[in-house]
Amino acid sequence: MPSIVLIILAMGVVEMLSGVTQGYLPPLLPALGPVIGIDDPGINGLFLISNVSFAVMTPIVSRLGDSYGYRLVLRWSTVAVSIGALAMAVAPSLITITIGIVLLTCVVGFIPLMMGILRTTSPAHTRNGVSVMIGVLMITVGFGGLIAGLVGAEDPQRGLWIAVPIAVLSLAATFVLPDAGTPTRQPLAVLPLATCSLGLIGFVVALAMGPEWGWFDVRTLGSGILGVALLTIWVWIDSRKTAKRRTFLDLSMLRIPQIRSITVSTFFFGFATISYFGTNGIFLHADPQEVGYGFGLSPFGVATVLALTSIASLLSSLVTVRMMSVIGENITMLVAGVILAAGFSTILFGHRSFVLYCLGFTLFNVSLGMYQAATRALSVEGVPIHQTSSAAGLNELALSVGIAVGAAMIRMISAASVTEAGKISEGGLWAIWVVLAVAALCAGIAGFSYRRPQYRVSATGTIGVTE
Repeated sequence: MPSIVLIILAMGVVEMLSGVTQGYLPPLLPALGPVIGIDDPGINGLFLISNVSFAVMTPIVSRLGDSYGYRLVLRWSTVAVSIGALAMAVAPSLITITIGIVLLTCVVGFIPLMMGILRTTSPAHTRNGVSVMIGVLMITVGFGGLIAGLVGAEDPQRGLWIAVPIAVLSLAATFVLPDAGTPTRQPLAVLPLATCSLGLIGFVVALAMGPEWGWFDVRTLGSGILGVALLTIWVWIDSRKTAKRRTFLDLSMLRIPQIRSITVSTFFFGFATISYFGTNGIFLHADPQEVGYGFGLSPFGVATVLALTSIASLLSSLVTVRMMSVIGENITMLVAGVILAAGFSTILFGHRSFVLYCLGFTLFNVSLGMYQAATRALSVEGVPIHQTSSAAGLNELALSVGIAVGAAMIRMISAASVTEAGKISEGGLWAIWVVLAVAALCAGIAGFSYRRPQYRVSATGTIGVTE
């Protein structure tokens, strides 16, 4: 078996693919649209497909890992992402890009699957491994977008090739990883899988399209009500685990206090962070002479700010493990929430100064790295080893839903405060910053309720968790 250092390095290489694929399309698609005949609504539709696919793929890929083996599912997920990236680069069109975007969302399972390998191979190094993976993810998202912007400025089709060599390298890295763990070989439960997937589709579509269709439009209400109804049925089915009934994603894990507090915290952190990136770009790009705020940065300037501040996410993710050991897991989570709230407060009161705005956004990124590393590591520490990937997947699902709800809230505020020129008013931005600061404090408070699980060893040597 390779050394733990080599294993973690290989995992970092795999996670590079996740970061690059999440960072390189946002600056490329707007420039690519006119070249291949996709209008702005079509581009927005592609981002909607991406959001829906992320939400649906999260529990599926994670559950497959526990059932059929972490390394096997990780390798095939990497193959799927590689095919998607190559298809878009070789023959960019609406069809290939749509299919490619769906395949790219398989990256959502990378961290849960690699956490399963880590926790089975070397449990003592799980937190360190997660912090490295999150650090790589943060920095490659930022600089992947920057490189894509540079290349795409000359030729957006050429920019699509950025992910291809990274995909090949990541696929090769999966062969370094050990085949760890014992798969349960339990097939996926079809009924809860269908109700969960279709419910997520309906719910996310309603949140994403509500501002465009209208919140009381029959399409929004129908999609939302159907989505919530299906998700309710799924929760009812998967919460009633018995010896005879298979579950898709064992929601009885939420009865474990540690899992419950981290899941709630992750939801609010996703709400308050990832959902803000679009508004951040709008603010930095806005012309202060025209709308009264912003700094008039070019797309390359916005990408540069994102790339440079992502360094803060890298550094904070790497020190989070040490923080949890020194001051405790719950204090670390609370600190992450307070730093995030302080970042939005700095932006709120100092948004007319480029230096103060960047300071606030740097605090935002410090918290981003902290909570990403902390919640992902802690999300599996209260469950048996054979449920590692599923527990991590549940945490990723909470993150995805939090992002979707946060984005919907921001769009509602934006739609309610739009000016005659079609821009968000300054008062609307203040409301967004206040709401996100409150969500950040909620995330920190939920994380503060976390208590380290107590482990017990049975007479047969099996490790269990005392709730």
